[in-house]
Amino acid sequence: MTMKAKERILGLLEGRQADRVACFSGMGTVWGQALKEYGYHFAEVHHAPDKLAQVAVFPAQAYEYECAVIPFDICIEAETLGCEVNFYPGHKKVLYPKIVRQVISTENDLSLPVPDRVGDRARVPIVTEAIQRVKELAGDKVPVGSYVMGPYTLAGQVMDINMLLRLTIRKPEKIMDLLSRLTELILKLCACYEEAGVDYLTVREMSATTDILPPQIFTKMIKPHLKNIMANIRVPKILHICGNSLPVIHEMLDCGANAISVENKNGLAETRARAGPEPLIFGNLDGYGVLVNGTPQDVEAEVVRCLVEGSDGLWPSCEISLEAPEENLIAMIKATKNNGDKLWFRAKLRQGNS
Repeated sequence: MTMKAKERILGLLEGRQADRVACFSGMGTVWGQALKEYGYHFAEVHHAPDKLAQVAVFPAQAYEYECAVIPFDICIEAETLGCEVNFYPGHKKVLYPKIVRQVISTENDLSLPVPDRVGDRARVPIVTEAIQRVKELAGDKVPVGSYVMGPYTLAGQVMDINMLLRLTIRKPEKIMDLLSRLTELILKLCACYEEAGVDYLTVREMSATTDILPPQIFTKMIKPHLKNIMANIRVPKILHICGNSLPVIHEMLDCGANAISVENKNGLAETRARAGPEPLIFGNLDGYGVLVNGTPQDVEAEVVRCLVEGSDGLWPSCEISLEAPEENLIAMIKATKNNGDKLWFRAKLRQGNS
């Protein structure tokens, strides 16, 4: 029996058998086609719940993409703490919002207070209202997802990343204290999203990659906070780390998420070999080299590769780029539907017998 996308994805995350791999994401899924459809400038969408909702649900309604995810940028948490964000209004080129003023500039600023009422700050009310509107528009067809930054990633947003890396080595106790307070903020934001009705959450700990940090720092300084976050999120949750996360795959799996997400820089076959057949592993599709710069045939081949190597959820390694051609996004969805049952089940069978 063919499942609805919502049943397929939430069932998988909750430990039930799915009929096939779903084509969805836990990160930014805004399509450039949606902005063209409604005639919206990207800068205005971030401040209007109705526009956020329309753009978020457009891929599911127009192309049968299997989720709707908001927000569309990664600045929400930092903004609630007082960082200044540039949304590039009036800019001809479509640009993602960027933090242009941080709130920690010296060690004396590390005692950054966490606000009591996160739900009333910055754009959080806009996002939570948009989640409610997407739920109404999507009905029971597709799940509504959202995401938060991990504490170390957020630390790298509220302060200079080089300062963060330096203090991580020289004064780890001060960074651990900061991460504890940022974790408190993240959990408050998760609670806001859960109350609004979100179906699943992704924790994006992008800066914890072993491309930047030694694995032992992840284990000692970051993992405890991620475990705390995962233990307190009430909906199904996914942990994503950018870059090469292979050296900390077992640590990621031990954080308590329902699934982990890996970037295309991570060899999926090797990741699966280390993790074994049981854990849910999402992602790995090359979101820029193939989804933006490739042909539909390249996209189909990339989807097949991910399925053969054992991906349980077909989603791009990061945000879906606004530059991704419509035909490539359609090819991604079509290839997953056409191959997401037999190739996935064969891969899982091979893994279980190895």
